[in-house]
Amino acid sequence: MKHSDYSLIPTFVAIMQTKNYSKAAKQLGISQSAVSQGVTRLRDVFKDTLFIRASHGVEPTQFAHDIYPALANAVENIIYTLPEYQKFDPAECDKEFVVSSLSVFGFNILPELAMLMSQQAPQASVRIEPLKHIDQTDMLRSQQYDLLISAGSDYRGPLRSQVIMCDQLNIICRTDHPRLESTINEQQFLTEKHVTLGILGQDSDRHANYLIGQGFTNEALFTQRKTAWQASSIMEILPIVERSDYLSLLPQKLVNKYMDIYNLKTLKAPFMEDLIDVCTYWHSSRTNDPSHKWFRGLVAQAAKNVSKQLD
Repeated sequence: MKHSDYSLIPTFVAIMQTKNYSKAAKQLGISQSAVSQGVTRLRDVFKDTLFIRASHGVEPTQFAHDIYPALANAVENIIYTLPEYQKFDPAECDKEFVVSSLSVFGFNILPELAMLMSQQAPQASVRIEPLKHIDQTDMLRSQQYDLLISAGSDYRGPLRSQVIMCDQLNIICRTDHPRLESTINEQQFLTEKHVTLGILGQDSDRHANYLIGQGFTNEALFTQRKTAWQASSIMEILPIVERSDYLSLLPQKLVNKYMDIYNLKTLKAPFMEDLIDVCTYWHSSRTNDPSHKWFRGLVAQAAKNVSKQLD
């Protein structure tokens, strides 16, 4: 690669993030023809097609995906040495931060985050998107999401993560359940009907919910449950369990906060000992962004505050 070709690296990174030549051109402040010419030169340099035309833009090749993290980090490291990025002040920040959050965690963490945001960055805003069964890596790479809040999972590739809270699953039912008092065994767990939390965009699998694919030792039990009601949010689950004989599996901190309001109780379950790592995920290209780094820290602080309040 010639020295003159290094200037094309931001073009490659912008296309990877937007998957669209015109959007990449707008992001870079250059013409679309300049982007196209840059791609032609990059193909010669890397001996690869890099981008394939698609119905709504372009799709990167596997080679493009492979080299993207290193090139994105290089561009990022250069950008964040500039003076304007070294003077980040939350009080003057007017950015919109977009977070995709699983509601069982967001229901506790996000109100605390809102309080901290209003105190430290009154001009900034936050938009929360429900967690969907889509390519989260792509959404974070393209900066459609800034941050993802979910249970610990086997995320790989260009994502970075931080454990912000540790929780535990609780089995809940209404306080005057006719068959269950204070304990439950595996057979009872599978005999009773359940309310589960679905994730938007998943297929028609009736057992698809936020617990599946997270590495729990009892995942086989989760898939064998008799699902009577698949809810779209926690706001449905709590009152439904209160008004029925159904059971539900929810994080302990959430239960601790709302069980008295909804007349619920937890059941001791020796077979249910899994801990949950609640994590934030972000794309590696955002790691050194001062505003993003500050926001990640604020989310972690919100989770820490919630843990102190509810443990």
